[in-house]
Amino acid sequence: ANVNGSSAVDTTVAINTAAAGSGTSYPIASTVSVPADASLIVGDKTTAIDLEEDHSIVVTSGTASGISYTISYEVISSS
Repeated sequence: ANVNGSSAVDTTVAINTAAAGSGTSYPIASTVSVPADASLIVGDKTTAIDLEEDHSIVVTSGTASGISYTISYEVISSS
C-alpha cells in the first residue's frame, strides 16, 4: 500500500536468486506506479509463486518508506 499520502510511488517486486535480496533480480512487477493511498496486489492464492530455497522476494520503491507490504507464504516440506 502506498503510505505516502500525497503522491504516487513507483514500486518493483522481484525474485532474487540468493537470500536477503542478493544475486540476480528478476522483476515480476516492475516500476508500477501506485497512486497515493492505494494498494497493489501482485499475486494471490490463484497466482502462487514457488520460491526455491535460498532465494528471496524483494520489494522496492522510488520513495523512501513510501510502500508498506505484506507477504504470506506456505512452507512445503517433504518430511
